[in-house]
Amino acid sequence: MKKKYGLYVYPFLLFLLPAQTSKGQCLIKVTHQSGTLQYECSAVTAELDGVLINFSACGVSPYGILPGDSYTFTFSPGVPAVRVSLVAINNDPGINGTEEVAFSVNGSFYPITVPGVPIAGCGPPALISPTGTIQACNGCNSAWADIVITEPITTLKIEDVLISGSPAGIVFSLYLCCSSCNTYAGQMQDDPLDACFGNPASLSPSFQPGLESNDILQYILFSNPSDTLGSFLATSPSPTFAFNPATMTLGVPYYIAAIAGNNLGGNVDLNDPCLDISNAVPVTWHPRPTVEFAVVDPNVCAGACTTVTANLTGTPPFILTYTTPVSGPAAVIVPTNSSSFQACAPPGAPAGSLLVQATQLADAYCTCP
Repeated sequence: MKKKYGLYVYPFLLFLLPAQTSKGQCLIKVTHQSGTLQYECSAVTAELDGVLINFSACGVSPYGILPGDSYTFTFSPGVPAVRVSLVAINNDPGINGTEEVAFSVNGSFYPITVPGVPIAGCGPPALISPTGTIQACNGCNSAWADIVITEPITTLKIEDVLISGSPAGIVFSLYLCCSSCNTYAGQMQDDPLDACFGNPASLSPSFQPGLESNDILQYILFSNPSDTLGSFLATSPSPTFAFNPATMTLGVPYYIAAIAGNNLGGNVDLNDPCLDISNAVPVTWHPRPTVEFAVVDPNVCAGACTTVTANLTGTPPFILTYTTPVSGPAAVIVPTNSSSFQACAPPGAPAGSLLVQATQLADAYCTCP
């Protein structure tokens, strides 16, 4: 009594890689304190939540905010990076009180990891707190210049966080990092994804791309993140690709990204000096799971039972659903690639074959009827 049951599935895994966008110098100073103003590479909207302090110090201006207040800047299109200078950060609990500066990028807290640059004659340099905010040294009124955030940014929030006492607030400057090119492929924002073979691998469209008048945006499937342009496998007008057994191998990672550049006959011109490629999402297709039933002795007397072993290939854990001559569908969770169960012949059953049949199998990625 031995039956092989093949279930066919190719799942895949997705992870986020760093972006491959062009870098510009952070020289464009944002100067307006409210509303929207067009700068070289982006329209910037400035929104104050609190009270504006009209103050400048050590060449840093024009944004002054009190503890508990914040400024939010929205960039359209997004910018590849920004640079910030800060002065008047207080950490003197016995006199002025204590405050810290927190950053949020695209709606999420952004921990600072790279120190800024001291500002001569403007107090001791600031520090990075254990949580990634910026604080003054103990008993200090501190400052830092050239705090650079290098990732695609559509919204930036700068907040003066009150820790204790009554500090006087902070002052900061904001600079845009603009490339000489305005072509931007955007950001792929999907979380890791598993899908089964037979269904397309569909991602969300690139977030907030920026295109010049003669540009187009496409999506690419490629095999080598160190040689993106030299390892194309397919292009598509949408972020949807299928596994191609003629050019691809199971268990090998591939990558999906957005690409933007000049329109050359309906495709992106790979020789465009402003060519831009987004972050890449790796895709790995896996072999399909199978189950094979086996017994040591297939001869079973009427009313007796025997042990059936299910040998599985795929990625545990499995959920195996099967039927036997005396039971309807039974589902078991199998944490490894092998499991055993009892199959019994009905009392008084005539001589002949008894069928143990798998009706459904699921592994860590897919369910197959």
